[in-house]
Amino acid sequence: MNFFSINFLIFLIVVVAIISKIKSVDVRNYILLCASWIFYACWDWRLLGLLIFISLAAYLGGKYVYNKWAKIISISIPLLSLCICKYLGFFVDTFCNLLSIEDNFSLHIILPLGISFYSFLAISYVLDVHKKKIAAEKEFAIVALYVSFFPTIVSGPITKARDLLMQFKAVQPFNWHDIEIGAQFFILGCLKKFVLADNMGVLVDEVYKTPLVFDSATVWLAVISYSFQLYFDFSGYSDMAIGCGRMMGFKLAENFNVPYIAKNISDFWKRWHISLSSWLQEYLYFTLGGSRCGKLKTYRNLMATMLLCGLWHGAAWNFVLWGCLHGLLVCGYHFLRDIAEEKVRLPVIFNVLVTFFLVTMCWIFFRGSDLHNIEQILYRLFIYEEHAVNHMYVWSWLGIIVGIVMGVWTIMVDKWQAKRPVVEVQTAMGFFIICMSIYFLFGLMYTGNNPFVYAAF
Repeated sequence: MNFFSINFLIFLIVVVAIISKIKSVDVRNYILLCASWIFYACWDWRLLGLLIFISLAAYLGGKYVYNKWAKIISISIPLLSLCICKYLGFFVDTFCNLLSIEDNFSLHIILPLGISFYSFLAISYVLDVHKKKIAAEKEFAIVALYVSFFPTIVSGPITKARDLLMQFKAVQPFNWHDIEIGAQFFILGCLKKFVLADNMGVLVDEVYKTPLVFDSATVWLAVISYSFQLYFDFSGYSDMAIGCGRMMGFKLAENFNVPYIAKNISDFWKRWHISLSSWLQEYLYFTLGGSRCGKLKTYRNLMATMLLCGLWHGAAWNFVLWGCLHGLLVCGYHFLRDIAEEKVRLPVIFNVLVTFFLVTMCWIFFRGSDLHNIEQILYRLFIYEEHAVNHMYVWSWLGIIVGIVMGVWTIMVDKWQAKRPVVEVQTAMGFFIICMSIYFLFGLMYTGNNPFVYAAF
């Protein structure tokens, strides 16, 4: 069930209408849980059992968390499920290639929708109970709803258990203001995804498919376009998810804070995919010791965290390289900060541009189909070629301009998306803005099939 489809919109309206009439918190949660399972089953009903099994493991792990084996098993189940479904085939293929074995062992395992996200949610719940940040839930339905809540199950945000469970257990009276704000977030997400990201993706897909056909200027445009396409795509989904949650009275975690105005690579990771970054920081980086165990071990912890971040994104060597590059950049930034920050003060605009350039170069490894494709892209970028197809795609320029304007506006008014303005629909100007947004959405949206990028992870 696609987020932007008639079926989903009807589904969402029906769910919101039903829970708005429900006074009992328990009944509301059971309805939301059933709706979430129906939503997931519409993608692939065969994998609903795995989602329920992982939810049950998290519930029992929280209930018996002070039993050593219960905790280990409850964390191992989502991790093993993730590893088997997502990484087993990758490791088998890599092993066969290393030993020059004919690939008769390829495993065609279905990748469950959103498993990278709901596995982390299940682990978050168990660890939060273990660390006494929250109490273990007595009702299985609450834990299952947290793990499988339909706005977040496809691509997050990875809202921590202590932030969302309390909302599920609280009375959420029907509020038209929440409906208005949620609808505006949803429309904004649709504009980002279906107007900007999908239209920019046309050039990106063409160039990355056959990079040597295009001249260097076009390849540079496509590489920069992908940075903005990925941002508009994923932040668009996050806005839609946040909007769906807000319409039902729940406040989900923000996922983006205008990342391309980051002044360094560490700042970038505080602004990009915030829910994943904070999850990895709290449950992996701090568990390894963080920065409390000397500089060399701090660099080790940073590298390990970023390598696992890369592998989390996909079971392929280009994602491992992407994570490794970011790990090196983060370690390099911390090293330079320690030895030179007090001595050298560079202009902010220079820092922003350098950070954007480095992040954009890393995105090549994220987007490339394989290492050979990445090599071709890099060749065309740095070995200048004019005598090839030149395609200065208008949508790419428009998306880049919108991204720059968003960054400049954020800097000038000192606001970010958690404080983003919403219009009052009851006013003439607010109603006009909403109508124009819907008009541009349906008038300019890309009509081809282009799924959410992070739905593949």
